[in-house]
Amino acid sequence: MTTQSHPRTDTTIAASARNLTKTYGRGDAQVQALRGVDLDLRRGSFTAIMGPSGSGKSTFMHCLAGLDQASSGSVVVGGTDLGTLSDDALTIFRRMHIGFVFQSFNLLPMLTVLQNILLPLELAGERIDGATQERARVVAESLGVGHRLSHRPAELSGGQQQRVAIARALITTPDLLFADEPTGNLDSVTSADVLDHLQRAVREFGQTVVMVTHDHDAAAYADRIVTLRDGRVV
Repeated sequence: MTTQSHPRTDTTIAASARNLTKTYGRGDAQVQALRGVDLDLRRGSFTAIMGPSGSGKSTFMHCLAGLDQASSGSVVVGGTDLGTLSDDALTIFRRMHIGFVFQSFNLLPMLTVLQNILLPLELAGERIDGATQERARVVAESLGVGHRLSHRPAELSGGQQQRVAIARALITTPDLLFADEPTGNLDSVTSADVLDHLQRAVREFGQTVVMVTHDHDAAAYADRIVTLRDGRVV
């Protein structure tokens, strides 16, 4: 299925949500995780999404990233309405346009740092030539792990592993980079280092970063903080 473009796409907007709702369960067990959320994410911005447990912030991220389908409303990423895509087309779209950084790093232990960074391109069927490897090295250098490309994840510190995960997310130059509690497993000094590198991804690569966090110190690195409560922006 071909992707469809939003007819009035603002090129300064990386993604937008309109009247987004998400309901789980039925009857007495029904839970409204999102209740009509509207949000625009500008290109080259760093947005932190905060809120108490059960506020809907993770559900909102999953809907924005195309990992979960909203009950109603729309999500447009890079001019494409995610609701118009088949499951297969959505998988391909996510692979090419959306990057993820998780709390648990999710690096493959049997691969080197370089191989981990290049993995999204390999999965997308892109030819890994010298120029592609050089691009991976440049991204790794900018994140301070260029000297560890031949190492396995187990040989790296937690902070280095997270920076490799960021490099892996950046290699496809995604429309959106989602960071889900990216410093949850790191000490305060290492957390500050990783958050500084996310800031640099915005400043130096023009990346659009959306970070879900409960940590006010982490959120302070963002340009903008969006707070959810009971499924609504407050």
